[in-house]
Amino acid sequence: MKKTFFAIIAAVLVLSGCGKDFLEKAPKMSQSDVLTLSTFDGLDLSTAGAYAPLSSTSWYGASFILANEMATGNGKRWGVIYDKYESGRYKDEYSVHYTPNSTSPLWSAAYYAISAANNVINAIEAEGASYDASEQELNNIKAECLFIRALSHFDLVRTYAMPYNYTADHSHPGVPYVYVSDSEAKPARESVGKVYENIIADLLKAEEIIDPNYARAGVNDVKATATLPAIQALLARAYLYSEQWQKAADYATTVINNKSFRLWTAEEIKDGAAYQVDVPGEGEVIFQIYNGLSQTYGTGNETVWGMTSYKGYGDCGVGMDLVNLYEDTDVRKTLYTPDEDGIGMFTLKYFGKGLGALDATNVIVLRLSEMYLIRAEAVVNGATGSSAVEDLSTLAASRGATAQNATKDGVFLENRKEFGWEAHLWFDLARTGRDMNRTDITGTVITNIPAGNYRWAKPIPRREFTVNPNLKPQNEGYSEE
Repeated sequence: MKKTFFAIIAAVLVLSGCGKDFLEKAPKMSQSDVLTLSTFDGLDLSTAGAYAPLSSTSWYGASFILANEMATGNGKRWGVIYDKYESGRYKDEYSVHYTPNSTSPLWSAAYYAISAANNVINAIEAEGASYDASEQELNNIKAECLFIRALSHFDLVRTYAMPYNYTADHSHPGVPYVYVSDSEAKPARESVGKVYENIIADLLKAEEIIDPNYARAGVNDVKATATLPAIQALLARAYLYSEQWQKAADYATTVINNKSFRLWTAEEIKDGAAYQVDVPGEGEVIFQIYNGLSQTYGTGNETVWGMTSYKGYGDCGVGMDLVNLYEDTDVRKTLYTPDEDGIGMFTLKYFGKGLGALDATNVIVLRLSEMYLIRAEAVVNGATGSSAVEDLSTLAASRGATAQNATKDGVFLENRKEFGWEAHLWFDLARTGRDMNRTDITGTVITNIPAGNYRWAKPIPRREFTVNPNLKPQNEGYSEE
């Protein structure tokens, strides 16, 4: 597989994320591009391999979740109070202290996934007629790769760029949008507005060409791969982030009306039960990262499970700023639990699946409740066709909570309560122009980050400027030197 110009990642990153717990056959990642991509079987297995970086500890396997939660009042380093949980990890993230030499590791992992997806897309577009497969079969795996490419760029632009509305015309620097992975290429950064246009274009194309009933064969969890509902759910989110309110509401409605999904009941949520299922059946999960015991990134103290569990390293605890938001009747309050000594608070959303120790955990990326809140937010911003009052009431009723007011503040608060420790709050604060404020802290950390502050965009890794001078400028507030 060709390596993208950004950074060369060891092949183990791909192989470790696609073990036998996810696939019946391991993807063919050790062959050359020409050989691997010359057959439909090679294309199909390469597509499966393109999902692997998403489960790495640089992305949904740990850092993407942990860093964004610890930078807000949702997180707390309980180990500072006493020495039981203190491996020394995520200190900079908790302090929101980043430099170009110490920044989010997402860049390399995401562009590796993009490279893998592009290799399949480019091969199909160049040689589609030569494969021993139907046009629909080729379209299905191309749609999967378009979804992976779109999701990767979406997470990159959220991480390394200021929010969409930072400039009135969305012309501020985003990230390079890569369509052809070439080790010699040195693309410049697209504007944030253009990046979102490209994300949406990829998803619309995927929606157009995928079989509505398609589900990847050879996996034990089809919700860990791209399907039509997953594509539509990500479209709803992308339209929300780019403030296209009516389209966000319309796509959210499409997913809500899909009878394959339903809101979890209070009993399913209680004590994290819904988050601890190995392979979900009916319920809220639309797209998730599947992790199994044999996968390197599924187990261990440095994964999201180990870092958020008092039975692991436990550096990443839950702040009382979040816990105190819940009414006693709200079942979501049971998702946060004290440790065995009754001192620290930790989330049960990544407590493992009961398969053994150290246990693995799935990471949910898209679920049904988000569609209700996307639609409610779109409506309070001017979209029509549904009722924000009804959406907020429906969600609150399933959680045993009092419904929030149908206002921008009400929707924001419900988002925070619903998606605590699912890597939403940092981005919700940024895109809605709110300050980050926290009071329940340990140590000397920043307690307020004003809206528009340079810290909302993490620095691009310094090494990237060495190999690609066209990336300039570095994000405001960070030196390139």
